[in-house]
Amino acid sequence: MIIKPFTLYGRRYFIKLELGQSLIFIAIFILCTLLAIWQWNRAEESRLLAAQNNQQAEQKNNQLKLAGHWLEKSFLLDNRTHKGKVGYYQLGLFKPVASNKALLVNLGWLPAPILRSDIPSPKLPSGQQQITLANIPIIKPVVWTSDHWPSPVNKDWPKRIQSIDIERFELAIQQVIEEGYWQLISGKGKLINIFQSSPYLNKHKHLGYALQWLLIAIAALMVGFFSSIKEQVIEAKNDSQDSNLKDKKNDQ
Repeated sequence: MIIKPFTLYGRRYFIKLELGQSLIFIAIFILCTLLAIWQWNRAEESRLLAAQNNQQAEQKNNQLKLAGHWLEKSFLLDNRTHKGKVGYYQLGLFKPVASNKALLVNLGWLPAPILRSDIPSPKLPSGQQQITLANIPIIKPVVWTSDHWPSPVNKDWPKRIQSIDIERFELAIQQVIEEGYWQLISGKGKLINIFQSSPYLNKHKHLGYALQWLLIAIAALMVGFFSSIKEQVIEAKNDSQDSNLKDKKNDQ
C-alpha cells in the first residue's frame, strides 16, 4: 500500500507499506511492549515485597497463634523462584478450632521437577496442629495464558495455579475462606521460607528492564516507519528519458 507522496527539502517521498515487513515490525513492537509491562509489574511486586517486609517486622512480636487442622485440598502457586531455582509456593487451607472459615496459608517454597508435566504432590500434616502465622499481602502476577488449574497425574489435587483468586478457591473446595493471606512462620508442614532478596535492587532492576524493552519497542516502530519511506525517482527518470529523446530528434 502506497500512501500519498510528500515533499521534504525539495525532494519527493512516499510511504510504501509492505505487508510482510509491517507485520514483522508490529509483532516486535507488541512483544517488546508486553515484556515492558511484565517487567513493570515485577517492579510492583518488588515494591509490595518491601512493604511486606516492613509489615512483618512490625508484626514480628504480634504474630497469630492458632490451633486447628489442615484441609486436604491445596494449591501450588506457579513460577516462584528461590535463589535462582524455579518452583512453587504451596498454599494450604487451615481451619482454626471453633471457626467456620478457613485461612489461606503459604507454607513456603518447594522445587519444581525437571519436566513441566510432572506436578509435585506434597502432603499436609493431619490431625490437630498448632501453628504461628503472619499476615502478608496478595501479589497478583501478570498471567498471559488461561489459568486452567492442572493437577498431578491420576490425582485431583493439588491444583497448579498462576494467581491467587479466593472466590474461585471457595467455589472449588466448597469452603468459605477468610479474607487475607498468611505465611506459615512455625508449625508442621513448613517448607523453605519465601526467599526475599533486596526489594530495592529488585524494584529498580525491573524498572530498568521495563525501560529497556519499551525503548526497543519504540526503536522497532521507528525503524519500521523510516524503512517504509522511499524517494520518488520515477518522474525524474521519465523526464531524463524524454529530454534524451528530444535531443536525438534535434540532432537528426
